Amino acid sequence: MSLGFKELASVCSAIAAGRQSLLLRKAGLRESTAESVFASRSFYLLPTQYHEAQKGGSATGFTISLHVHVLQSGDLLEWSRIEKLLPLTAYDPKTIREHFDSRDEKLLHFAHIRASLLEPAWHLPSSPDLAGCRSWFDLPNPPPGISETPVSETDVLRQTARMLS
Repeated sequence: MSLGFKELASVCSAIAAGRQSLLLRKAGLRESTAESVFASRSFYLLPTQYHEAQKGGSATGFTISLHVHVLQSGDLLEWSRIEKLLPLTAYDPKTIREHFDSRDEKLLHFAHIRASLLEPAWHLPSSPDLAGCRSWFDLPNPPPGISETPVSETDVLRQTARMLS
């Protein structure tokens, strides 16, 4: 089995292009904050349109083109620190602020990642097992013949690392 993590399609695109190396997460509607922590060191990103202007995406399933490895993870407890990181991401600052403020415990989990592109992309059809507003999903192992190529290291990766240290 492999592990999958739902992430906004726009964020997945930014990661694939080397414009982002940070994941932020509060929790899905059916999860506790503790359940959404980045405990795994490696997982696949399932691009979703949830929270984005164009709804849809997962009705036909997920096209997985990214496998990520966590370089560093933890909690961000101060909005001022999160705000400084947001220009290095494709996240909507207003939505991230809403997530930060949405529960009594003011924090966001983060994962500083290094991504690899999958070739060919891996398609998982829509299923009840992949539905719902939650972060983590058990996935079957990827099909044979998929290769991984690391996304080129960019200044964004280095800037993010400096800001998190």
